[in-house]
Amino acid sequence: MITICMVDDHYILLTALKVLLDGQDDIKVVGMAPDALSAVQLIKSKNPDIVLLDISLPDANGLDLIIKFKKVSPESRILVLTMYEDKQYLKKALDLGASGFLVKKAMDYDLIYAIRTVARGEIYIHPSMVEGFISGPQSKIRDGKLSKGEFLWNSLSPREQEVMIGIAHGFTNKEIAEKHLLSEKTITTYRSRGMEKLGLEKKSELVDFIVEKLKILKQ
Repeated sequence: MITICMVDDHYILLTALKVLLDGQDDIKVVGMAPDALSAVQLIKSKNPDIVLLDISLPDANGLDLIIKFKKVSPESRILVLTMYEDKQYLKKALDLGASGFLVKKAMDYDLIYAIRTVARGEIYIHPSMVEGFISGPQSKIRDGKLSKGEFLWNSLSPREQEVMIGIAHGFTNKEIAEKHLLSEKTITTYRSRGMEKLGLEKKSELVDFIVEKLKILKQ
């Protein structure tokens, strides 16, 4: 069970997210805080696996809390959830020790996937932020020896990767659905999400991407 504490001053959002997350078999919200002062005490007492942290709080910049959270609960991983699509915020969050950065416009599926990714000890950055971050002069992705293609590929869930490979090999949605015992509608969803995350529009572009990716995998 992945335990979650949420820090955000929007009560309606907190309530909605709690319902969403508690509806997952492997996730449980164990606490919520609307401000910095109560958040530090909450994280210290609950020691959650993951902290969902908003940047805009009434009494502090959320990013300034990352180090405090790490001190009172060293094992907790921080996933920044914000409306700001700014690579400077992203860089600062990662420099301070955050394990992920997700924009608020990407709720439901992306949030749950991000939580599970961070819970595995991996770094999650929402795909909409990848391009600007990679192009920056202090790119952690480039320094970490991950190409843009590799990073985008890793942003896909395992099932999305399977669907993308199937499509690139010429299988229809129906054939892929039958292979994985899923509905065609589900495959269509994975296909559209995968293409969006990779920044691709045409099947030919996907084929080229997969060919290059498979070359990397064979090295």
